Amino acid sequence: MNIQRLRNLTTGKLHTEMGHVYVDLEWITGERGLMTHMLPDVFRAVEPWLRENVSDWRFWDGEHDPTHTGDFDLPVPTTEERAEMLERYREVLDPDTNRSKPHG
Repeated sequence: MNIQRLRNLTTGKLHTEMGHVYVDLEWITGERGLMTHMLPDVFRAVEPWLRENVSDWRFWDGEHDPTHTGDFDLPVPTTEERAEMLERYREVLDPDTNRSKPHG
């Protein structure tokens, strides 16, 4: 994966086009049709997997860094890993509204 695109997911700062965020989260989760209101919870759901597979501190510095370039060999998540992501995502949803539970 392009490092700048991966930094979109690890730093919380947009390094490329917003469309890349949707494409990359859909690739990681195996789910299609992500919508804007879903993104914060999808980020929370994939973060443990990302942290397991992206250990270099530079990806997690929270900074916008256009000098961090190249490619990163991010593995394809397994079926089990994707199921865990989906379960984490569902845990934050209000069953009555299918929207995020209030945080805090």
